[in-house]
Amino acid sequence: MALATGASAQDSQSTQVDEIVVTGIRASLQQSQDIKRLAVGVVDAISAEDIGKFPDTNLAESLQRITGVSIDRSSGEGSTVTVRGFGPEFNLVVVNGRQMPTSTLGDGFSAPSSRSFDFGNLAAEGVAGVEVYKSGRAALPT
Repeated sequence: MALATGASAQDSQSTQVDEIVVTGIRASLQQSQDIKRLAVGVVDAISAEDIGKFPDTNLAESLQRITGVSIDRSSGEGSTVTVRGFGPEFNLVVVNGRQMPTSTLGDGFSAPSSRSFDFGNLAAEGVAGVEVYKSGRAALPT
């Protein structure tokens, strides 16, 4: 009988619960899913929120988090990007609708020119989002 009395005494006391704040990343995940769903070809995307979650020093470091993308490093930092095993010279880089210039022009003799772009020149926090189109032709996103 004493146990039942103690339990009812605890029920009559009010307990104060601290405020619980729940934050999420649903918006960035939804944005990435919408880009993939509405694309004609195979595309992966990351948003500024996704990029900001990691301490990446440049955009190449952020791009390596996309499936099928790997990076080459220069002096310990990411520089060029390889997509689906094709080297950086097979990639077309477009920023705000404009084709980016190459980073290696070659010397005409021993060093060949390349279409690769050095992503080490772009800060990760300066980009609102990235879309990687994995298509057969680099000139076309589909």
